[in-house]
Amino acid sequence: MTSLIVLDDEFAFADFVAKVASSAGFDATVAETAMDFRRLTERTWPRVLVLDLYMPDTDGIELLRELRERQCDSRIILLSGTDGRVLDAAYRLGGELGLSMAEKLTKPVRAPDLRRLLESLRGDRPQPTAESLAAAIAADRLFLLYQPKVELKSGRILGVEALVRWRDDDGTVIPPDSFIPLAESAGLIDTLTDWVVRAALCQAGRWQGRGLDLHMAVNLSAGNLHDRHLPDRVARYCAENGVSPESVTLELTETASSKDSATMLEVLGRFRLKGFRLSIDDFGTGYSSVAQLLRLPFSELKIDKSFVSEIGRSREADIVAKTLIDMARNLGLVTVAEGVESDRSLTALRAWECAMAQGYLFSRPAEAEAVERMLPPQ
Repeated sequence: MTSLIVLDDEFAFADFVAKVASSAGFDATVAETAMDFRRLTERTWPRVLVLDLYMPDTDGIELLRELRERQCDSRIILLSGTDGRVLDAAYRLGGELGLSMAEKLTKPVRAPDLRRLLESLRGDRPQPTAESLAAAIAADRLFLLYQPKVELKSGRILGVEALVRWRDDDGTVIPPDSFIPLAESAGLIDTLTDWVVRAALCQAGRWQGRGLDLHMAVNLSAGNLHDRHLPDRVARYCAENGVSPESVTLELTETASSKDSATMLEVLGRFRLKGFRLSIDDFGTGYSSVAQLLRLPFSELKIDKSFVSEIGRSREADIVAKTLIDMARNLGLVTVAEGVESDRSLTALRAWECAMAQGYLFSRPAEAEAVERMLPPQ
């Protein structure tokens, strides 16, 4: 059984985490002190470490440095019940140190959310390979789910974001964070993106043929932006399915948009000239965000869920989210808040005149038929 260690001096909470971990298939152990933790990890590292930042005999940042020096290879989940900025900083530090940072969580934690996270980290199934991914693409074992994008003023679903999944031979669904980095490193990202774009536009064509006017958003990787022929190819897929480029948004992560190359500028510029919309995704998580907005021809800004989830609980998150909405509006960009999960966040976003939102409060990613059932009768 896969092992997990919880380091937390609040025994009731540590016991809660251990019970959830056990239900998710882990052999879970609780350590209440750093000394206990060092004893438990003296010979081997567990698959997952769940670490509280605030301990009476050490602090989480000091412990992260120790884990690096001891060459820890566990997946690490950081917990904190106080300052979210310290938690964010510690999480980034772990990544900078080369540790395998899995997630950061603010207490209290909901059992279903924790269980889903732990199940994704269990690691008791074979890891995908470039060969198995290439075979899955060729055999059409990929499929798309669609997460609705809701206009906040009217409450109407105006569009969806297409999200790729992989169903393995045994029926297990493999999440994208398990195979998209593999596709990028193995030189398969163009093939994968091509499959996703064609499938998404085919679905968009079906919807439009039935009078369902849903805007389609598809993600691009930085690795796709070396291909000068990509805009022509996507435009051809639109034409084949009777879809207008003006109804398609191509989402690019902020990290990808920071790549400074003439080819990328050419590709993005040609997409805009053909009528496609461009969105900068995960906005606010990079280092040169405003520079990207001024340099590249974006039409939409997606506010990262790390800010959205803290709206109403963190004064700093409120300030950042509202500032981004105001800035985007002044620049003529559509604003989309991602990761909306609470009425608290929704109320604030409406008051700040954010245009669009998506998140579990409205719907999890769903199959096309389920999205159709959410729409009003035609």
